[in-house]
Amino acid sequence: MVAGKLGTAERLAELVTGIISRVVAEEAESLERASEAVAGAMASGGLEYLFGTGHSALVALEAFFRAGGLVRALPIVDLSLMGIPSATRASYLERVPGYARALIESIDVVPNSVGIIVSNSGKNSGPVEMALEMKSRGMRVVGVTSLEYSRRLPPENPYGKRLYEVVDVVVDNKVPEGDAAYEIPGGPRVFPVSTIVNSFVVHAINARAVELLVDRGYEPEVWTSVNVPGGRERNQLYLRKYRSVLRYL
Repeated sequence: MVAGKLGTAERLAELVTGIISRVVAEEAESLERASEAVAGAMASGGLEYLFGTGHSALVALEAFFRAGGLVRALPIVDLSLMGIPSATRASYLERVPGYARALIESIDVVPNSVGIIVSNSGKNSGPVEMALEMKSRGMRVVGVTSLEYSRRLPPENPYGKRLYEVVDVVVDNKVPEGDAAYEIPGGPRVFPVSTIVNSFVVHAINARAVELLVDRGYEPEVWTSVNVPGGRERNQLYLRKYRSVLRYL
């Protein structure tokens, strides 16, 4: 019984590391371009705006106020798009034209910013509209999506485009169709991998952006865990500096 469970866990780990290894090997140029865009925004006083619908919104939240993460990373969050209080409602709302536009119009966008949008299918109105709205506000936009999956799907939005067709930089996350990556013989496919892989992609982009900033003589602004000496005090400096700009702090 225990051996079986361990065997399954090992196979799942191989699945995840295999996908991430493909991303690292095959998306190196795109990852670098994405990091350059983020570093440029940070050096110019901009923010990194992150957006996703459904479970992709978890990746946007993952980058926010995160120990070891960029201070100026800000998710564009809407609880209804995250499935609160209704997952069914969220599925409908991400297809409603104008909803993403209303979200970004409700905030004051900081100049010289960059956008990261996460959507595996990339076909619905929410992510496509958000990308176009970000670009219209002068942002370079990075799309994290599953290219093989998205290319097989017809767009379900008034723009007739999928996410990878409207962003400046595409990072293919290699996530399989339908997200579930583990096939049980005689049973269903299970083990959704997108949150794990997409979180890696976003953190990898931001980590490289910090390296680029250091190489160019900038002092990157990065959150520190409050559970290490001096962390709380360091963070308080950023809180005082950016509380009026970074919502949710």
